[in-house]
Amino acid sequence: MKTSSIPWLVQTLAGSCALGLGLGLVRFDFAVVGRLMLHDGAFTAESLGQLSSLNLAGYLLGCAHHAQLRKPEDRRLVLWVSVVLVVLSLGFEAFSNTFTIHAVWRVLAGWSAGHLMSGIPGIATATAPKHRRRRAASLVMAGAGSGALLGSFAIALLAPESAHLAWLVLMAIGLALAFPIGWLLTKAFPQVDQQLQPPSPTGKASTPPHREGFRLSLPLVALVMAYFFVGAGQIPVVLYEPLRVSEKLGADPLLSSASLSILGFGCSFGALLAASFPIGWSTRWLLPIIAFVGLIGNSLFLVSESIEGLAIATFFVGAWIWLNTSLTFHRLSEMVPASIHGQTWALTTMIAGVGASLFSFVTSPLANSQMDKLIQLGIAVMLIHLAMDLLQIRSKPEPKYAEKT
Repeated sequence: MKTSSIPWLVQTLAGSCALGLGLGLVRFDFAVVGRLMLHDGAFTAESLGQLSSLNLAGYLLGCAHHAQLRKPEDRRLVLWVSVVLVVLSLGFEAFSNTFTIHAVWRVLAGWSAGHLMSGIPGIATATAPKHRRRRAASLVMAGAGSGALLGSFAIALLAPESAHLAWLVLMAIGLALAFPIGWLLTKAFPQVDQQLQPPSPTGKASTPPHREGFRLSLPLVALVMAYFFVGAGQIPVVLYEPLRVSEKLGADPLLSSASLSILGFGCSFGALLAASFPIGWSTRWLLPIIAFVGLIGNSLFLVSESIEGLAIATFFVGAWIWLNTSLTFHRLSEMVPASIHGQTWALTTMIAGVGASLFSFVTSPLANSQMDKLIQLGIAVMLIHLAMDLLQIRSKPEPKYAEKT
């Protein structure tokens, strides 16, 4: 395997910018801009919920599409298109006044975010030393929370009362983040593609690694299902946190949306914490331990009666989401060959989105009058998530797939 001349940490930070753009600005910060749109009277709460759902639908389509891409040149082209579409969507939504136009851009932005989440982590971490792969994955994932924090703070500082200006602020940040992503796709992608090509000492195409020994197993299915329940288990806090603050404390929903920045901070903290774990700590054992963090967060969200308690619960859930995301990405590399890791991760990410979508759809009738019951269902989902993470322990890292973690 050819060693990359590009410093792995620089490549990792560029990948972090991609998740900051695709998830932080596009998906997470929409809650902040959406509240401003609601305050301006341009849209109803129902229409904003529909736009959020369309964005998630686009995200699922992007993940599914990326999982089908086989040629490296196709993957790079689609990632380039995704970066451009995200930046354009932030700009065009600033000047959109109708639901239809917003809906089109929300779908396109979600589709792009799905591609960035599916394709960029593998590129950004491929050249990291073997004993640094888990740390590299965690730093890349931290970009989502950091991007959300950057966007929300910039909006609070520069456009606290105008949805129009808020979109423009996000577009400006998106443009700045697009430059390191462009560098990653231009300079690093060709070297990564060479690394992922299986060796062929005879000069003939070698048999794909997944045909040489990869087998679908119960622990692998359990890991993917655990991530499905990550998508479902985060919904009570991620989607309904502002409503819960309003319900418990009587705060204006517009003001309570500012508390979502705590979620972004928790996401960043969780990913950075995952990056700091000692190398000797096994990923397969860390996953069920981390599941308890999410269970505690959801439980606190149910019983808390103060702004401090709800803030702690939100922080715990944010930390759990990105701790789990970082570790799941790395755990997959221990269970499948490198040649199919990207496609497996894309499908796993899509499955988590399906979990979020299903839980949102099924529980939405409870949001207005039975919030406690909705959160209790979230806690039940977290218990299943914990059980799945315990099942995946049964699979030890395969020597020919695993990194030294």
